[in-house]
Amino acid sequence: MSASLFHYTDVGAVKAILENCELWLTDLRFLNDAQEMNDGVVFVSDALSKEREDFNQLGQYFDDAINLLTSSFDDHVSIWIDDEPTFVCSFSEAGNQLSQWRAYGGYAIEFDREALSSELELFDCVYDRASKMEIAEEMVSQAIHGLAADFRLYDGSAGPDSLEFLSSLIRTASIFKNESFYEEREVRCVIDLSIPHKNLRFRQRGNLLIPYTTASFSLRCVKAIHIGPMRDQDLAYTSVSALVSSLLQNYVANGGSIEHEIAIVKSEIPYRAS
Repeated sequence: MSASLFHYTDVGAVKAILENCELWLTDLRFLNDAQEMNDGVVFVSDALSKEREDFNQLGQYFDDAINLLTSSFDDHVSIWIDDEPTFVCSFSEAGNQLSQWRAYGGYAIEFDREALSSELELFDCVYDRASKMEIAEEMVSQAIHGLAADFRLYDGSAGPDSLEFLSSLIRTASIFKNESFYEEREVRCVIDLSIPHKNLRFRQRGNLLIPYTTASFSLRCVKAIHIGPMRDQDLAYTSVSALVSSLLQNYVANGGSIEHEIAIVKSEIPYRAS
């Protein structure tokens, strides 16, 4: 059986995600745990400092590349991320996890990882220190070489694709998480957008407008809908079953496989009213 990824969320999001076959990816600076990115920025900054010692004999273009990449991480918020922010959507490899039900909502959409990764770019979050150091150093080295090559090609100026080297380091920082969150076993879909962009959208949260974008997937990627411990779980099962039945009917009518099924699964974790 293929490995699964679980997207924990609330009932409104389940309806919207399934009906539109779209995931919402939030600007990582507006995530509830955005502070965690500081952890990743530290590792990337340390790798840049280390690489400066290794590359300082290779010429002006390498020095310029390191200087530009380093300055973009000043104060943990790069000027470049305003031009090309990173958007993320989170999944977990852990199914039926009580901490996830409590944190994100009473439902989880189970995706077939292989099918989903054929349509979207997925990254495993990194928790242990040694792996963070190794990955940060590898990505920084690639970015320095790529940016230096651009400087050489464009006579000391940044090329049209140079922003991608900076964005790659932001993406790297975005998947580094504190080791205390290892039980979440998080996997992220990550997308960069150049601003302004036609796919940039906004939703309201309190007094803030939260930037987000969407990523489409095929209904074939969905394996099951899990209903967490909650009051009226049986009623939730009935309504979600009806929704999925209707969606599958439309899916087949539009050329989808008649053999595709989406299970509805009730969590057996006891519900305790607060």
